[in-house]
Amino acid sequence: MPVWGFLLCIVAAACWAVSPILIKIGMRRAGPNEVSPIRSLSYFTAMLAAMLIFQPGRWPTLTPLMLLAVFANVATSSVLGDQLYIYSINKIGASLAVSVNCAYPLVTTVVSIFVLGEKITTLIWVGTVCIIIGLLLVTQGMSRKARNADPDRKRELAAKTIFVGIALAAGSAICSGVNNPFIKVIMREGGWNPIETYFLRSVAYIVIVWVVRLIEWRKFPHIVMPLRKVRLKSWLALLCGGFVALAMGGVLFGVCVNVLPVSIVTPITASSPLITVIIARLFYKERLTKVQNAGVVFVILGSIAVSL
Repeated sequence: MPVWGFLLCIVAAACWAVSPILIKIGMRRAGPNEVSPIRSLSYFTAMLAAMLIFQPGRWPTLTPLMLLAVFANVATSSVLGDQLYIYSINKIGASLAVSVNCAYPLVTTVVSIFVLGEKITTLIWVGTVCIIIGLLLVTQGMSRKARNADPDRKRELAAKTIFVGIALAAGSAICSGVNNPFIKVIMREGGWNPIETYFLRSVAYIVIVWVVRLIEWRKFPHIVMPLRKVRLKSWLALLCGGFVALAMGGVLFGVCVNVLPVSIVTPITASSPLITVIIARLFYKERLTKVQNAGVVFVILGSIAVSL
C-alpha cells in the first residue's frame, strides 16, 4: 500500500471527523430536516467550482443507466443513510448511535468480496475487527461525569425506543457499508475521475434532498423549519460541514478507492470518531479515559494491519 494513499485515507477521515461537530453546532438552531438541504448547497457549489477550475470545458459523459446508478447510490447512502443516522441520534443519543454505526466497515469488506472480487487477507479481517472494537471503546469510554453531562445521551429510554434507535443506526451502517464498493464500480464503469464522480454525486444529492424538502414542506409542514428562521451560525456550520465532509472528504475517498482496495480504505477512513476524540482532547482539553486509550491502541493496530 503506498504511503501517500494511507495518508490520504487519514485526511479523509479527518474531514469526516469534523462533520458531526459541525452538525451538532448547526442543529442548535436548526432541525434534523434542515441539515441536508443546507449542506447540499456548499457541496454542489464546491464540486462545481472544482470542475470549472480543474476541468474547464470538460464534463463527464452520462448514459441513462449510469445516471440511474449515481442517483441510486446517492439516494441510499448519502441521503437515506445520513437521515437514518440523524434520526437514530435523536432516538438513542450520539454515543449509542455512533457505536452501532461503527460496524459499517465490516459490511463493506463483505460486499467488496462479492461485488469487486477483492481478495481479503487474514490481516484485513483482523485489522477491520480491531478498528471496530477500538471505535466502540473510544465512543463508549467516556467518564461517568461526561456521560451525565452529555445532552445527547438519554439515560431513561423505553425498550421500544432503544430498539427503534438501534435499528435506525444499523440501517444507516448497512446503507453506507453496501454502497461504498459501488462508488468504485461507478467510477470504473463511467470512466470518471474522483472530481467528475463527486460532481455528479453532488448534483444527485442536491436534487434529491430538495425534492424531499419540497414534499415535506407540502405534505408534512410541521416537521420542517423555514430556512429563513435558521440562525446564521447554524447556516455557517452546516455549509462548512457540507464543504469539508461531503466535498473534500468525498473526493479524497474517491482518490483512495481509485488506487486501493475498498476493503482497505474503508476501515482506515472509518477511524473518524477517533480523530473527533483527539480534536476534543486538543481543543477542549478533554482527557482520555483508560478505555478510550485502549480504543486508540486498537484502531492504530487495526490500521497498521489492513495497510500491510
